[in-house]
Amino acid sequence: MVRSGRKRDSSFLKALMVILPIIIIGIVVFALIAVFKQYLSLSADTDSQNDNAAVETKKDESKLLLLISPDFPLSSDYKTDLVSFDDIEVDRVMLNDLKELTEAASKAQVALRLDGGYVSPEEQHELYMNEVRRLISAEGMTDAKARKEAEKTVPMENHSEQQSGLSVVFSSALTADFSESEEYNWLCRSCMNYGFVLRYPKDKESATGRNYDPTCFRYVGRENAVKMTTFNMTLDEYVNYLDSRK
Repeated sequence: MVRSGRKRDSSFLKALMVILPIIIIGIVVFALIAVFKQYLSLSADTDSQNDNAAVETKKDESKLLLLISPDFPLSSDYKTDLVSFDDIEVDRVMLNDLKELTEAASKAQVALRLDGGYVSPEEQHELYMNEVRRLISAEGMTDAKARKEAEKTVPMENHSEQQSGLSVVFSSALTADFSESEEYNWLCRSCMNYGFVLRYPKDKESATGRNYDPTCFRYVGRENAVKMTTFNMTLDEYVNYLDSRK
């Protein structure tokens, strides 16, 4: 009986020695499969996030380089993501850089004043018509000529940068002649570092279709702003330049 028991124990141990490695290998394989599935899941999530980020970047870039003029009116379905800054509404995409720009001006003791941002289509239409009526009354222009001339300074609705929420209007707190002020000079030197460019520069009327306006600055993002300044290009010229390279 003792020998029979010992034989059973010996057989059991031998079987256990055979089965145990198989069990261990099975557990390891199962664990590896689980880890691999987790890796694939995380990889898929990362790829999805990267794809979404790429789409968002492309969307932002398209928005930053949006061209608005009589030849390129703002589409009726264009959406702005408006936020308030110093009682002025602007598109959210420029908010952080606009804050940094105004803070830098304050640190430099530059009396820069933010006067305007987003303008609704209804407000822009009223501004345009007021300018048309002024030209008819003060300059004796016909209605057709007044409308054409008004476009050079106060464009009609859907032709205005202000409707995009991507443009802001600056002035000096010290003088009415902004174009001759230290604030304007500082802004022209510094604005590209914060993603802004002068939208309607002097001697660029043929490119912009608008008269020189020292007060209107457009947000295009830092990289675009530096390139535009380096190339001495308006937004219109820069967009045409990029299109020609495609």
